[in-house]
Amino acid sequence: MTNRHLLTAAEFTKVGLSKRIYVRDRVGDGNYANATCTGEKTLGETLGAYDAHFRGLVTTKDRGSGDSTEAANIGDQVAREVAGDAGSRALAQNYAERLLLEEVPCQSEPATHWVYGPTHTIDVAGDITASWMGVYSGDLNTTGTAPRGKEPCGGVAVLRNGSHYGILEVDACLGSAAMTRIVRAAVTRL
Repeated sequence: MTNRHLLTAAEFTKVGLSKRIYVRDRVGDGNYANATCTGEKTLGETLGAYDAHFRGLVTTKDRGSGDSTEAANIGDQVAREVAGDAGSRALAQNYAERLLLEEVPCQSEPATHWVYGPTHTIDVAGDITASWMGVYSGDLNTTGTAPRGKEPCGGVAVLRNGSHYGILEVDACLGSAAMTRIVRAAVTRL
């Protein structure tokens, strides 16, 4: 896994983000885009993988206290991607399925709590695929699920390309078209 496999700031410029974006990388283990509604775990706890590449895309030089790929203020976090090489296509598929299953419970949350929307699938080729869910704020969640006919504000994606797997959390407020474009770019690079 190298830097060329991960999203760049330029991809976010293409979808309309105009702020300067700083890129921060590290390799190892740590929390990934698993939501608090499913219990925050490290990649090692979920998959037994401890050498993933973490990339934070942020609009500030201020770092979070725990992880250098996170901004000190969530409002300055554009996205965070975590990716690795599973060693085989079959294991990458297994990892991607498990990572997606970690996110699905967040599609149903009590009214007024943020919630993920339905799963969208992007198939680029046979073993190049991504699944993403938009995120909706609690004021839009009046029924326990994502509202119909409303645009998401960012989201989460699970990526698989050959033996590579990844998860992308987009904190920037991107709608469906921009999310689809970013997720497609991420899975293609992976």
